[in-house]
Amino acid sequence: MRRRTVLAGLTGAGAALVLPAAAHAAPQSRPGGPWIQPEQSVQKVALTSNEALGPALESLAARSGGRMAVEVAGHSAGGRPIHLARFGEPGPGRTAVLVQTQIHGGEPLGTEAALRLMRTLATSSHPDVLAVLEKLAIWFLPRLNMDGADFRAADGSLVQRRCNSQAWTPLEWGLAADTPAPWYQFEQGATPGFDLNRDFNPDLATRLSPGDEILLPGDWGTTPGFFATPEARTSAAVFQRLRPAFFIDHHHRFSNVQSDTDNQLTTLMLSGLVTAGTREFPLDPAVRDLSFQVNVLVWDRLRALGDSAFGGITRYWDVDVPGTALGSYALNGAGIMLYETRGGVAQKSMGMLLQQSLLGFGATLEGLADGSVRAVDPARYHDIPPAGPDIDNPRTQE
Repeated sequence: MRRRTVLAGLTGAGAALVLPAAAHAAPQSRPGGPWIQPEQSVQKVALTSNEALGPALESLAARSGGRMAVEVAGHSAGGRPIHLARFGEPGPGRTAVLVQTQIHGGEPLGTEAALRLMRTLATSSHPDVLAVLEKLAIWFLPRLNMDGADFRAADGSLVQRRCNSQAWTPLEWGLAADTPAPWYQFEQGATPGFDLNRDFNPDLATRLSPGDEILLPGDWGTTPGFFATPEARTSAAVFQRLRPAFFIDHHHRFSNVQSDTDNQLTTLMLSGLVTAGTREFPLDPAVRDLSFQVNVLVWDRLRALGDSAFGGITRYWDVDVPGTALGSYALNGAGIMLYETRGGVAQKSMGMLLQQSLLGFGATLEGLADGSVRAVDPARYHDIPPAGPDIDNPRTQE
């Protein structure tokens, strides 16, 4: 069995903060859990707030001895800063990696995992960490959707949501005032917004302009986006500046079981293929293979931990979504990995799921840095079990 990844396993001064393992029922089965109870509320006070994120990054940079730099890469539709943390610059002998989290504001655990990983990269003196920093330029967009992450209920409590906070303003683009919004813009009461992860396009220079009225609203779920949001434009600008060889995008979804015959709950869905490409932007087979190799590497590493809470891993459904960040960036030369960690859980499970993502991030960086990922057979990608059926919380059903 291969050792646990150093980037996720360090503890002590200057190392990543690893949450204690939560108690788990093994295997978990319908109608088992853990499930949120009808009367239970999930506390979010332990999550890093928008107000705390910038200072936390600046503090890490100050402690890093020059390893880490922080900047504001752009601003959200609501005017909030979008932070970029940089470890090194791309160049000969140094592979570029971009990690993006919380493109959907209600999916926060990727941000927490990224912060813990950054702590290790910024402060650890372990030889394996230093080797990773020597071989890779690693940039983080640790919270793309600042508006959704800070979305409040009417009583002021933090609820978070998928979309940003942005109205449709066709005149801004020189379009007729009655031009319909892109299909991924939603009028949600007094605070409309866009699903940022449908606002991307393989043509990273795409912008709406007079005469584009005929393109809108587009076809539901299939038409690539138009970079109508400042958040998507910020992400694309960072991508074009870095030109990463590999891109990680972290998400949540709700609950699935392994298969029709195995009721173990899925803790993680992963994917290295979200589009087959377009006529103008074909998918490079070498990019596809690297994506497959990294996904298999993470699958192997988590399964190697034995009878653990990290065993319920499946392959995300086959989709063709070139208008997502993953799809657009894959068609611009970056290998990809999608994390869809289980959402809708309470505090104990949050700790386990955060650690699962941290282990996966660490395995990816180590595998890219030491070249071991290239020894993985990409054909094994389809050995990862396909996603099983959705399952609802039985304790909230009538």
